[in-house]
Amino acid sequence: MIEITSTIHVSNYCSFERKCAYCGFAVGTSTEGYFFLTEKKEKEIITAAKIIEESGIRRVSISAGYGNFYKVLKALELVKKSTSLKVLINIGGDLNRERIRMLKKAGVDTICCNLETTNKNLFKKLKPSDSFKHRLHVCYLVKEEGIELSSGILVGIGETEKDREQHIEILKKLEPEEIPVMRFMPYKETPMESVPPASLKLLIYVIKKVKKEIKSLKRLTVPFPTISKEDLISVINAGATNIATVVPQKYPLLIKGVGSPKVGILEEILEILKRHGIETNVRREVRTF
Repeated sequence: MIEITSTIHVSNYCSFERKCAYCGFAVGTSTEGYFFLTEKKEKEIITAAKIIEESGIRRVSISAGYGNFYKVLKALELVKKSTSLKVLINIGGDLNRERIRMLKKAGVDTICCNLETTNKNLFKKLKPSDSFKHRLHVCYLVKEEGIELSSGILVGIGETEKDREQHIEILKKLEPEEIPVMRFMPYKETPMESVPPASLKLLIYVIKKVKKEIKSLKRLTVPFPTISKEDLISVINAGATNIATVVPQKYPLLIKGVGSPKVGILEEILEILKRHGIETNVRREVRTF
């Protein structure tokens, strides 16, 4: 049974003075991405969430750049009030215990804080305004507060096999319920635009390794911006159980992927999975208010 997770991007504002080297999501980073400031109004968030639910998808990721916590908190409250969707929140490490408790009170189901790489020198090079130590601390806080933790690996950004092994050991200690395994894809006009994308072979290798090694794992996620429709069956056969960044054809908002401009279209994905006899949790069961 494959799970499908949709997405709502609340804002591409990012308070970091020096943007991450691969980011094409934040304001001004890439003309392939949003580029200009994009902030969703309350009505837009509610409409998008209802259309996601009506499509049969049962889970949505609400994400934004650093500096948007209260907008994301409000979006969570709106989605929980308007739908029965499970909600993952992803604002990186822009959290502390107080904020995590506020999200918990509002009904969050999962909090994502991706480490991306545990090589601290590489992390600082790629994310000069971010803090590996703080992100790791946030992951532990999420677990301490009894909330499902999602924390992922970004594959092909200059890490070594030893780095990946170290990352898996840290994840074993964290015991996340969800691990996104993401393939690096370059965004134009970013500092890493000339770095070749990670191979599908490497992505599959890491998926298999994570599946084998992490005993706490309930959901192995591959986000659609880092794969194509042609890759879908390969990553599922390797062990992926959740396909993310998927929107229905009727999705009402401009949508760009975080790792690349691409997103998944639900109807196309369901057709591919149907041809291969793979079931999903997509069900048209909408709550009546």
